Amino acid sequence: MTSDEIEFLPKKYREKRKSHNFQISRLFLIVAIVASMSVVLLYQLASLHAVNRQVATLDEQHNKVMQLMQEVERRRVEVVEKRHHAKLLTFLDHSYPKSQVIAAIANPLPTEITITRLQVSVEQVANVGTKPPSEKGKTAAKGHPMELDLKQLIDEAKSHRCTVEVEGTTDDTSCLYTFLASLHQAEIIESAKIESIDPHQKTDGSEFSNFTAHVKVKRGYLTDFETLVGRTVEIAPSQEGIR
Repeated sequence: MTSDEIEFLPKKYREKRKSHNFQISRLFLIVAIVASMSVVLLYQLASLHAVNRQVATLDEQHNKVMQLMQEVERRRVEVVEKRHHAKLLTFLDHSYPKSQVIAAIANPLPTEITITRLQVSVEQVANVGTKPPSEKGKTAAKGHPMELDLKQLIDEAKSHRCTVEVEGTTDDTSCLYTFLASLHQAEIIESAKIESIDPHQKTDGSEFSNFTAHVKVKRGYLTDFETLVGRTVEIAPSQEGIR
């Protein structure tokens, strides 16, 4: 055994020193663990704070989107309300859309024919053998009140007959008959017939005829009233008028 290996300290002291060194090592280990846990906790707190900020931003954006959706829905309801109102007013003012009736008759008009007068009249048609619907057991109709009013007015208007008296002149009676026959192709015209033809002679010796014709409008076309109104609105800006 060399001199370096000779231990002069008591065994009790040596054991105490080893215990002290172990406690210091254990303290350092605990401090290191606590420090690492603190770092992890701080990182998690920072992440949680960032997440909370993102959630707050998303909540704010969600509230804005919900407000916009409510505004869109409110505008949609207003548009539907005004559309029903416009259709109801249009029907009350023109239960038989005269622009459609006149357009079906006079647009286009052959050059050989000149119309001098158009008179639209509506008359009640008696419904024989029909009974009014019973109120008992009748289910309430669903829909917007103005839409229901319009449907009721259309149903009531189906008991009326719309006729158009057409007066004019023509240089070619055969063209007149061809023109009236073509009116049957119109979706709202039921029939068109000549009531009278009065031939005349001009000062230059050429002949012409004054005529009167009656045109009946289909009663069933009122079912498509809303479609006709929509079509009139769509084509009105592009038309200069009816000749």
